Amino acid sequence: MRYLELLIPITFLLSVFGVIFLYLKSRHIEKMSMIENAIDAKSIYNKEKTRSYTLKIAMLLIGIAIGNLFAFLLTQSLAIAESNVVHFILTFLFAGLALLLNYRIERKKP
Repeated sequence: MRYLELLIPITFLLSVFGVIFLYLKSRHIEKMSMIENAIDAKSIYNKEKTRSYTLKIAMLLIGIAIGNLFAFLLTQSLAIAESNVVHFILTFLFAGLALLLNYRIERKKP
């Protein structure tokens, strides 16, 4: 039983490092093939996408935080017994609203 408790975190860490290693290795192979074929990396990697990606992640995290805050305030003020359900629903509701707002902002960009 004790060995099983040690095996789970070790397996998890090995899996995470394996995925990171495979990602970096495939990226290296991709870059080497681009060098061999004389392809410019600027044509493939667009810097504007990273800006909108960071905006999307920031808005998602803000939406999750606001959802958790409203869920906390709602469960404290109404003394709801099933607070986990309220936290789950409001977190995803505000995260979805943040992504919807992000879509509207990105759509208006020229």
